Amino acid sequence: MIRWLKKLREKQETGPFPEFWQRYQQAGKLSVPATTPLAAADFVVFDTETTGFDKKNDRVISIGAVRVHQGQVLVSESFECLLRQEVAPGNKSAEIHGILPSQIRLGMKEEDALAYFLDFIGNAVLVGHYIGFDIGMLKQMLKRNHLPPKLHNQMIDTAQLAIRLEHPLKSPDSYRRSDFSLDALSKRYRLPREDRHTASGDAFATALLLLKLLAQAKQRNMTTLGDLL
Repeated sequence: MIRWLKKLREKQETGPFPEFWQRYQQAGKLSVPATTPLAAADFVVFDTETTGFDKKNDRVISIGAVRVHQGQVLVSESFECLLRQEVAPGNKSAEIHGILPSQIRLGMKEEDALAYFLDFIGNAVLVGHYIGFDIGMLKQMLKRNHLPPKLHNQMIDTAQLAIRLEHPLKSPDSYRRSDFSLDALSKRYRLPREDRHTASGDAFATALLLLKLLAQAKQRNMTTLGDLL
């Protein structure tokens, strides 16, 4: 019975889906071993800009990502797209990210954006700052496009990693979220803070933060992906 249910679930997840989703599923079968040295791990650092903070009703309007490998931010391997969305009258999110409704109407369709993004990330380790929000928004995109709201990638939250490295013996819940915002950590680690509040700018800033945290992790004898996760 259990075997039958497992086969049914696998059939549902690999059913008549678009080719880009099938490619993504195939990439997910090549899982990254926990013994992978951090220097050899393939990270994709990403960020989203949205119409608001409601995961159910707001929409992703921009995705930015950059690859990190062997201690370097690979600027030549970056990703950025603008999505076509309906923006409610009076929406003030443009005051933060600077993307105007007229620009959003010229973006690509959600399905096309998903195709490009999933092809870009493959089976890389996904990295984000307070990544839960961005993942939640991506899952809503998947659901709206009739795809399973499930990402197979391993994930790292740079905010939680910073707390873990700075205060290894205390609960992460004992610190104010603002103390571990991207701006606060960039200032603390003396990282550039230009081009903030754009998806690509925040992805790049988070990638620089990741490199700082990986250096700290190495000093604490965390040398493999399993140690980090």
